Amino acid sequence: MPHKPVNIIEMSPACGAIIEDLDLSKGLTNQQFDEIYNAVVDRVVLVFRNQTITPEQHIAFARRFGKPQAAAASGFEKNKDYPEIDNLDYDAEHPPHVTRDLWHTDFAGRERPTWGTVIFAREIPPKGGDTIWVNSVAAYEGLSDRMKVHIEGLWAYHDSYKPYGEHVRPEMWVDEGKSLGKLNSERSNYRPALHPVVRTHPDTGKKGLFVNESMTSLIKGIDRRESEYLLRYLFDHLRTPEFQYRHKWQTNDLAIWDNRTSLHYALFDYTDHRLMHRVVIEGDIPHADTASSVI
Repeated sequence: MPHKPVNIIEMSPACGAIIEDLDLSKGLTNQQFDEIYNAVVDRVVLVFRNQTITPEQHIAFARRFGKPQAAAASGFEKNKDYPEIDNLDYDAEHPPHVTRDLWHTDFAGRERPTWGTVIFAREIPPKGGDTIWVNSVAAYEGLSDRMKVHIEGLWAYHDSYKPYGEHVRPEMWVDEGKSLGKLNSERSNYRPALHPVVRTHPDTGKKGLFVNESMTSLIKGIDRRESEYLLRYLFDHLRTPEFQYRHKWQTNDLAIWDNRTSLHYALFDYTDHRLMHRVVIEGDIPHADTASSVI
């Protein structure tokens, strides 16, 4: 039987695509996988509609792209039967605890941020709960030439514990923070990760901004005030609508995105139940072009 190309529907000029006629429960041929992989790299986020997959099939699909992150590394509630799967289980009484209102790149505060994420929509509220992605390559290309020169070769610290700060999540700091004793103990043994502000994609060679307001705390080697002003400018620039794709979830959507060239924002504007199953794929150490990688 001749190969039928995967039908990839682009959703915005900057990023995002939908595939409606592919049943992932049947597995993928090598040719189909190659097309999908290239589409993820090109479109940043890819959504498969109307999937009826088991947890085993969810994990198997993620494994085609890389090794799932170890269960202990997640920090999120795990599926009791499948430790590779995070349960993102929220409603009005149980809101997301960290990045619900912050643009972020998953696990950027680690030496090896994740390659990407595969998330399956098990239960979606009737209203709200959209996710927005930003193409950080498009954002970099949208900078002026003068700004590109200014930030080339800069490196920034990414702090996994920044989203837990008292000024960010004051509701978590009850009783003068005594309830966060375990968190503070963990933080005492943690060192923020140092990554290039301009990251080079290993597959395409394209440059993208690799900073996010959730975890990027300080640019190395410049005055702190200058770092704050520059990071604020880059954070604001990354939020430009022309660099975005906003997805309205449907039950049984499965999305995969390239964490190396994206940020995302999960809207917490719903009261009804929202359950997502997530598998995170291990990544590599971010790098910059050789000419700009000296720190």
